[in-house]
Amino acid sequence: MSSVHHPSHPEGIPVPREPETGAPIGPPDIAWSEDVRFEPEGADDPARSALRSSPGFELLFLLQRFTNEADRYAETVRRMHGLARNDVHALNAVMEAERQGETATPGALRERLVLSSAAMTSVIDRLEASGHLERRHSLEDRRQIEVSPTPSARETGREMFDPMVQHMLPVLAEYTPEQLWLVTGMINRLTQAITEARIDAAHGQAH
Repeated sequence: MSSVHHPSHPEGIPVPREPETGAPIGPPDIAWSEDVRFEPEGADDPARSALRSSPGFELLFLLQRFTNEADRYAETVRRMHGLARNDVHALNAVMEAERQGETATPGALRERLVLSSAAMTSVIDRLEASGHLERRHSLEDRRQIEVSPTPSARETGREMFDPMVQHMLPVLAEYTPEQLWLVTGMINRLTQAITEARIDAAHGQAH
């Protein structure tokens, strides 16, 4: 595997750490970095060669680069707002559930963020204390806890991500509705494929 360069932290600035684990926060996208190779240099693996020659393989690297840049942007703005990475993921998940008319629960968030129960509780406690989430008992089942975003969370989300959207929309405006429809379908199907790969990996059945 080729070496990976980790940018040094500016001198005099404390290394940021995740609240749940205390671990240093490194580059969020190192697993997707263009500088990372997942086989030895010059490896002659027929299976890997077959993957590389498949239609669309290079497009996956472009999608990885898009993901990298989106992660870097999110990393930058979430630190400006004093939010931990899991705080942002949790807020995104709760607001996405609200947009889709679904109910967000601690259990569903824990599964979505792949966190332990204790870590998920810590995230929700922190977001509730900062005024970004509200926690209440379900009207249908008082034993069930539901969480929902507050106006403060929505405003913070707009402040964080509206500038990025404003840079991207003019690019999308250059394409026809038919082209956007085609790309939308492709992204939805690729997202489902990644979901299936994650489920397979979690059950030890990835191939």
